[in-house]
Amino acid sequence: MKLRSWSVAAALALSALVLPSHGAVAAEAAAPPACPDGSVCFWSGEGFDGDYWEWTARSGYRDMPPHLHDHVGSFVASTRACFINWSPVEKRDAFNGDWRSRYLGDFGGRIDGVGPGGC
Repeated sequence: MKLRSWSVAAALALSALVLPSHGAVAAEAAAPPACPDGSVCFWSGEGFDGDYWEWTARSGYRDMPPHLHDHVGSFVASTRACFINWSPVEKRDAFNGDWRSRYLGDFGGRIDGVGPGGC
């Protein structure tokens, strides 16, 4: 009886070492998509889905395209940028490496434009 209990415990311990944890799998699935260096990539939907637009720092300030104006569901930043809402004036810094898969309920629901550098 004791030998059988030990075998079950050994099998569980071994499976914990061999199989990835749920957290590790979720972290890999939640990784953002690539965005070219010097750009910020925007999606209308959460989870990097929906209409897509790539803004480049060298293009200077740009108003958000109509399909993303006040409707950015997710983004990935590969450069420093300033997200701007004009009424009332609010600004948010985005840094190289920043990303949000759910941004619509936050500043993504108010964003009017994006410019290069810090706010």
